[in-house]
Parts: sequence; structure tokens; C-alpha cells
Amino acid sequence: ADNDYQANGGTLTFAANETSKQVTVLVNGDIKFEVDETFTVHLSNASNATISNADGTGTIVNDDAAASFSIDNVSHNEGDSGTSSYVFTVTKTGSTALSSSVNFGTVDGTATVADNDYAANSGTLNFAANEASKQITVSVNGDTTFESNETFTVHLSNASNATISNPDGIGTIVNDDAAPSFSVDDVTHNEGDSGTTSYVFTVTKTGSTELSASVDFQTIDGTATVAGNDYQANGGALNFGAGETTKQVTVFVNGDTTFEADEVFTLHLSNSTNATISDADGTGTIVNDDTAPSFSIDDVTHNEGNTGTTTYTFTVTK
Repeated sequence: ADNDYQANGGTLTFAANETSKQVTVLVNGDIKFEVDETFTVHLSNASNATISNADGTGTIVNDDAAASFSIDNVSHNEGDSGTSSYVFTVTKTGSTALSSSVNFGTVDGTATVADNDYAANSGTLNFAANEASKQITVSVNGDTTFESNETFTVHLSNASNATISNPDGIGTIVNDDAAPSFSVDDVTHNEGDSGTTSYVFTVTKTGSTELSASVDFQTIDGTATVAGNDYQANGGALNFGAGETTKQVTVFVNGDTTFEADEVFTLHLSNSTNATISDADGTGTIVNDDTAPSFSIDDVTHNEGNTGTTTYTFTVTK
């Protein structure tokens, strides 16, 4: 009835001197993985003889490969809150007459359950003979933290009546949060009459992040110049840990007693890593604190003379 073999029946007639005869049963081939199967050729109703072994067993040996399980990869944005469903598909490939099963379990990678990146899941998938696919859902937790893409694995194991051709499905949690940004403030001070005055610029990192970040800084001449001995150049790199939000850069301004206009220089940010730059330039304003010079003119007294002209020379002094 299952088309495994073709029925046969009849009578074998042996002459007095005959000792053997053959019965042929046709077995139908297929490409279906199944257990070995059996049928019987049964002898009955012997005439002029007895039956010492009535049943001959025909064993149909399975020669087809078992079905195999595989699992796909899933990649999604993590979202800012709540959970996102990462739906993995487990596929059974190959014809089979048998039900089968496979175990599954999530395995941490750079994404971990302990860090609340995703919720663990495990269990068993049971496939009927004709079922080709089933799904596994893993819930990923959203956040607003800038971070690298993270991964976890759904691992298949302990297959029954099947093999496993691809045991690991990779779940990639794609970062969808903006990188933090760097900004620098402006600083204004009196220059002082001697020595140096510290102009302390604050570089601020804004935004949640799990990554370290860095930014380069360099002073740039404006109306104040290094060559003019107005201030001392400074440059380098600032390295921020994931939780650090501010760092400071000090520029030394040289004091003098010369009356002059207020002067400016710039502290410029560049070459950020794992962050953007929202305000690249902090202006340092050197406020003149020296008294302006003053003009005065003297008095001149002379006899006027009787003829010609007399020169009155006034001196204007700064």
C-alpha cells in the first residue's frame, strides 16, 4: 500500500527430484530516507510435505542520505527601546519518511545576555516527515547607546533522524544610534603684565557610548600669534574612555605691558574617532589690560619781536 514492494503469491510445484525453486518479489526504489523495512514471503498449504520454516524475511535496506538541518543568519537594527524580533529559519533538506528533531540554544558572542543585549532562548524543534522549515525567535533589547555591531549565535545540536549541515545562525545587532560628538568652549582672560596666564579650554563629549573615542587638537594663530610672543602653541590628542565626558586643554598666554587691541587665537579640533565634531573651534580671547597712552602738549611763551615772525614750537608728548 505504501508502494514499498509489489505483492506476489501463487503455488510452487516440485517434481519428485526437484529440490529448489525461486520466488521473485519486486521492491520499488525511492530516494526517501527511512528506516530499514521488511516484508515476508509466507509458505502455507504444503502437499505431500511439511513446512519447517514458513517465513522468509525480505529486508529493504535504506540507502538514502538522511535529511539535514541548516539555519540562516539574521541582521536587524536593534531599535532604541523595547525589543526587536530576530526570526531565524531552520530548514530541513532532503526527502524523508521519518519525523525528526533538533535542539537549539542561543550562545553569547560580542552581544551577551548579561549585558541585556538580548534574551536567551533554547528548546527543541520537532519536524513531521513532510515539514521543511520551522522558526526560532530571539528578542533583542533596544537602546540608545552608540556601540559596535554585536553578534550572538543560535546553535543547532543533537539532531534525530537527520544530520546538521549548518549548525550556527549568526544574529547581528546593527547599531542604529548616533555617535557622540565633541565640542570645545571659548575662553577669555586678561593677558596679565608678566609671566603666563593659563587659558583652560574644555572639550566635551556629548552622547551615550560604549566605545572609547579620541580627537586631535591644535592651536591656530589669529590676531594673536606664536611668532609675536602672544601665546605658546599646543597640540596633541585627547583620549576619552567610554564613560568620560570632558577633558581640558591648557594654552599659556604671555603677559605684557603693551597697550593693544584684544587679540584672538583658536583651539581647533580634528580627526575624531568613534565620534563626530559638532563645534571644532574654541576661541581664545586675550583681553588687553594695559592703560592706553595719553597725549599732552606744552605751553610756549616768546616775545613777539618787532618785525618778521617768531616761531612758537609746541611739543606734543605721548
